[in-house]
Amino acid sequence: MKINNLKKRLKSLIWRKIKNKFYDFRIKETAIIQNINYSSLTNQKKAVVSYLTDSYTKDWEHNNIGRTQPIEILSITKTLADAGYCIDVVGCNDTKTLYYLENKNYDLIFGFGEVFFRLTEKQPQAMSILYMTEHHPEFADKAEKDRIAYYYKRHKKRARIVRSGNYYKPHHFKKPFSEVITMSELEPFKNNYQNPYPIFPTGVVNTNFVFNKKDHKTTRKNFLWLGSYGAIHKGLDILLDVFENRDDITLHIAGLSEEDEKLLNPKKRENIINHGYINIKSKTFLEVVQTCSFIILPSCSEGCSTSITTGMLHGLIPIVIRNTGFNRLNENAFFLDDHKVSYVDQKLTEISKKTPLELENYSKRVNEFAKNNFSTDSFENNFKKIIKNILKLTE
Repeated sequence: MKINNLKKRLKSLIWRKIKNKFYDFRIKETAIIQNINYSSLTNQKKAVVSYLTDSYTKDWEHNNIGRTQPIEILSITKTLADAGYCIDVVGCNDTKTLYYLENKNYDLIFGFGEVFFRLTEKQPQAMSILYMTEHHPEFADKAEKDRIAYYYKRHKKRARIVRSGNYYKPHHFKKPFSEVITMSELEPFKNNYQNPYPIFPTGVVNTNFVFNKKDHKTTRKNFLWLGSYGAIHKGLDILLDVFENRDDITLHIAGLSEEDEKLLNPKKRENIINHGYINIKSKTFLEVVQTCSFIILPSCSEGCSTSITTGMLHGLIPIVIRNTGFNRLNENAFFLDDHKVSYVDQKLTEISKKTPLELENYSKRVNEFAKNNFSTDSFENNFKKIIKNILKLTE
């Protein structure tokens, strides 16, 4: 016992000496935000959100937001606060937080990740709402493995799984939860849930964007791939194989990670333009938008990717693969039914020959659909409707 006390005192002494040197990290890496919307009422309901905590540690009003999740998390917690809950927010995979929550009893457990799963195991009496920001893991894992195998078949280079299985693991799905809300396809959940709830993510908006007519006769030959890490998962390798053997259409690449660039090694060609990282709120992004008619993402699995919602909010017409997370876009996207290089090559020829008038009307419709469905107001309103419906059903 004395040894343990000595260790604690020694750690405390060292921490007091060095903690200010790590101040930025202390703010950024906050593992738990507790007691949001606390009331002294003794019967106040308690909820925990297992997701990310940095929505509460950064100044989103004055700093560039390159991601959509932080604002969506604020909308989620606000909705639960409006419903009367006192809320804790925890890192979804930071299992050490469970030690600090072990004496709390929750009425509602919301989110995903290992923390979400373990809390539902420990507190089975609580209502549990699984929040899916990705496709069902059974689909996603197989789809990514298939893409990696297809890349190896063509290029004899090995790639690793980078997107699937990080937050949604097979053992999380061995039992049903009370409800499920998903950004992806509904079909995988219909066997276990009577009413899986769909919701769209938001998109990032450049406030200087104004929808204007384009010269689609020219821009219909230009396609934007807007991504992040996991370029094979997101189908960039397939596009490179198409565009490297053509010179009549141009591929614009934005957001390619250093690791993926080293792996894929895009050829230096006039019709393949790697812009590197582009700030969505920059003038450069608006220039790329004005150059292209389409945003293309032949991904194997998504939760309706925010790169697509962002592109649509700026009038870009999406080209995506059917059943991979985008089906609810309906007539507001061009759907591919296969990811093979020869098929994609053929379809891009067809799409790039659409008439300028047809593309102009398509772009208008896409932009209107995006404004009505991908704004932060739309997300919060839709999330409120879902939560009200769930709570009404359980009263």
